[in-house]
Amino acid sequence: MLAHLAVTFFPKGNPNTNATLVLDSITQQQLNALVASKQAVNKDTIYPINTNYITDFKAYQLGISMDAVYRIRAYRKSGKYINSEKTFQQLTQLSETEIAQIRPYLKWTKSILTKTQKLKKKRIKKELNAAIPKDLQLVYGIGEVFANRIISIRNQLGGFVIKDQINDVWGLSPETQQRLWEHFKLDSIPVIKKQNINSLTIAQLTQNYYVNTSLASKIVAIRTQKEHLTSWKDLIAIQQLDSVKKARLSLYLSFE
Repeated sequence: MLAHLAVTFFPKGNPNTNATLVLDSITQQQLNALVASKQAVNKDTIYPINTNYITDFKAYQLGISMDAVYRIRAYRKSGKYINSEKTFQQLTQLSETEIAQIRPYLKWTKSILTKTQKLKKKRIKKELNAAIPKDLQLVYGIGEVFANRIISIRNQLGGFVIKDQINDVWGLSPETQQRLWEHFKLDSIPVIKKQNINSLTIAQLTQNYYVNTSLASKIVAIRTQKEHLTSWKDLIAIQQLDSVKKARLSLYLSFE
C-alpha cells in the first residue's frame, strides 16, 4: 500500500520536493505506528499458563505477588499439584475479582492427575508366592541378584507366611521393599503345621531356614538340661535368639 502511494503521488520525471517531504513524513508516521502497535501486542499478549509451573515473569503479567509464587513453589515441592481454582486462590490469596480477571489465562493439571490415579487403580497386584524372577525385576531396585535371592528364600521357607519375612532378604532396602508391596500382595500363604520343639533333633531343627547347626545344638543342650521347654523364656541364655528370630521361629515351632 505504501509503495502504491509513492507511485501515485510521485509521477516519474516530475518530482515535487515539498510533496515528497510531506509524504515521507506521513509514511514514516504510518510505519512507526505499525511497529509500535505490533510491539505492544507482543509485549502485552498473555498466553494461558500451567499454574504449577508459573514463572516470575508470568506472575508479573498476571499481577501475582512473589510471596504467592513462593507459596506455589513450596506447595509443588511437597509433591502436590494445583488442580483446581480453589487451591490456586488459597495459595495466591487473590480476591474473587482478581481471579475472575485472570481466569482465562489459567490452566490446571487435573486431567493429568486423574489419568495417573486411574492407572494406579487399574494396577493389579501379583501374588508374591507365585512370582517369577522376571516379575520381581519389574520393581525399581530389584535386579537379577535380588530377584533370585527372594525366590531362593521363598523356596527354602516353602512360601512366605508374613510380609515381614521379606526383611530377611539380605541387602534389600526398606524403600525397595515398599515398592515391592506396591506391585505384589501376600494373600496365598502356605499352611504351616507347627512342629514341637521338644521332639526335634538337631538335624530336624536345622531344616528350618532360621536355624543353623550352632543354634540347634544350643537349643537341644538346654532342652536336655531342663528336660522340657515350655516357652522361649527357657532359651533366654541363647544370644542368637533375638526378638526377630523368635518371632520367625514362632511361625513354625511350638512348645506343645
